[in-house]
Amino acid sequence: MLLSTAEDLAKFVEELKHESDRGLALVALALIDDRLCETLRSFFREGASAAKLLDDGNAALGSLSSRSEACFALGLIDDYEHTEINLLRKVRNEFAHAKHGISFQTPRVQGLCSGLQSAIQEVGGYSANDPRFRFMNAAVAIVLRLYHRPEWVALERRQAKTWMQLSPIESRIFEKE
Repeated sequence: MLLSTAEDLAKFVEELKHESDRGLALVALALIDDRLCETLRSFFREGASAAKLLDDGNAALGSLSSRSEACFALGLIDDYEHTEINLLRKVRNEFAHAKHGISFQTPRVQGLCSGLQSAIQEVGGYSANDPRFRFMNAAVAIVLRLYHRPEWVALERRQAKTWMQLSPIESRIFEKE
């Protein structure tokens, strides 16, 4: 890992520690969403179509859910990442859509966080059973995995292809129909 990456991630984690429960869920998933978006952008062939799919007001791949599904379908994230992102996204949605009175101690949020599979060690007085700690640990684990994914995926960027053309004989057959 590059030193600049490690420093950037350390600052991100330190900021997450000081967020409210709602802020933690929203900020952590914003970075994951950004990494998925940039992964797709790095994979798609260059041009306006990629921007339309990812950035336009009603972009087909404008949501975290659609980006996660597209990355999974294209093989840009693995089963583990897909499952963790979906659980993290569900927790984020609980916080995003609740008017008030929600925390990591809310039973629904606790239940979702208990399903997170990221490896966890009890450190700094945090318990592996604490849903906020489990959420933050899983989010950071996914961010670590996705941080440089766009650069790796760019090595396999799609290019325009010329698909097989019909031969003169095939063209005549289709003209008669």
